[in-house]
Order: sequence, then C-alpha cells, then structure tokens
Amino acid sequence: MEDKLRTVISGGREIRWILTRKKVRNVNLRIKPDGLVYVSASARVPIKYIEEFIRSKAEFIFDSLDKFASHAELPDLPEPDTEYRDGDTICYFGYNYTLSILIAVRENAVTDGERLIVYAKSPERVGAVLKKFFLEGIKKLFEELNKRTCLMFIAKGYNVPSASLQIRKMSSRWGSCHISKKKIVMNSRLALYPRECSEYVFVHEYAHFIVPNHSRDFYAVLANVMPDYNKYRKMLKE
Repeated sequence: MEDKLRTVISGGREIRWILTRKKVRNVNLRIKPDGLVYVSASARVPIKYIEEFIRSKAEFIFDSLDKFASHAELPDLPEPDTEYRDGDTICYFGYNYTLSILIAVRENAVTDGERLIVYAKSPERVGAVLKKFFLEGIKKLFEELNKRTCLMFIAKGYNVPSASLQIRKMSSRWGSCHISKKKIVMNSRLALYPRECSEYVFVHEYAHFIVPNHSRDFYAVLANVMPDYNKYRKMLKE
C-alpha cells in the first residue's frame, strides 16, 4: 500500500519521498524525474530507519535529481550575462514578444502590444534590465494569485491558511507546500508559461493543505477548485 508524501532534510535540502509497503527483504529506493524518491520496504521496517537510510543516500539522490533537472531542457529566465539582440523573441507568461532595444539613461522595460521594449544604458545591460522586469512581474502576479487561491479554497468550504510565499528558481518541481510552516514555494520559471499554469500550481499546492499526499482525495479537491486543472498540468509536463 502506498503511503503519504513525506519529507526529510539533508544538508539543507529537502527530499520528498513516498513509501510503498511490500514483502521485500531490503529497503529499496528509486528516484524518478518527477523529483520524488520512491521507497519500498516491508511492514516491519520503522519510518525512522527509512528516513536515516534516505539521508545516507542523500548525495546519490541529489546527484540524480540534478541530472534529471539538467536534462529537462526547461527554458530559463533572463540573466545579466545573456546576450540579447533587437528582434529576439522573449516569452513572458506564455506570450511571445518581439524584443525592442532602445539606448537610454533611465533603464526600464515595458510591454507594448507585440513588443517588449527594453530601455538600457548599453546593449550589455539588456539582460540585467530584463531580469529585473521579470522578477518584479513574477512577484506582483504570485502575490496576487496567492491571495486569490486562498480565497478560492475558503469559498469552497475548505479550511486553509493564508500561506506565506517564497519565490525561487527550481529545477525539479514547479512548487512545494510546507504544511507545518504554512508556506508555499513557487518556481520563478513559471513566468515562461501561460498565467493559467501559475494558477494551477497555486491550486495544487494549496490542495496539499487539505490532503498532504497525491491520493484520489487530493485530486478530488484539485478538481473541485479547478475543474480544468489537467489542461495546465499537461502544459507543464508533470
């Protein structure tokens, strides 16, 4: 029988794992591209023993997860050291803008119909201006969606906290829910996908406040709050 989603911490990093009880002699461990560690062990093996076993394999686990992430070919956010040219295509929350670079003393970036206009002091500064534009847009949208998602769950009769929000770039998952800390962590790479994908991830993570695993009950909550969630889940290739 498959157990709930669990976590252990090793070296400051979180390992998410799922246990399946089987008639096996040893504790077996598999790592999958979805960022989860799947463990099988007999009913006689205590959870604490399994947790220590996982910690003992932490270096191997993190190496495998990082390799999966490096092969995922996820698009990346703008960085200061990236070279950009006038006419490049920039994806911002699922919309492809044509980059227009203008040299100016005051640096800024704005969208104008089909264009994403960057005002920079020099061509070498375009990446830095773009990164700032993305980070500010991500923060504004995610704070809005965090509040909105909480209210959506409350309106459906669910008892969820007003979660604190952390935003960072992640390689192996789109979001995570820290139930005890009442905190949600969101992947800044979602800025490269349609806004609805971010909405889906917020609903997904808030659903974990109701059901901490990925059982049928969890997906029932997800469908109740966001009936078309599977459309956006597929876009993110979860």
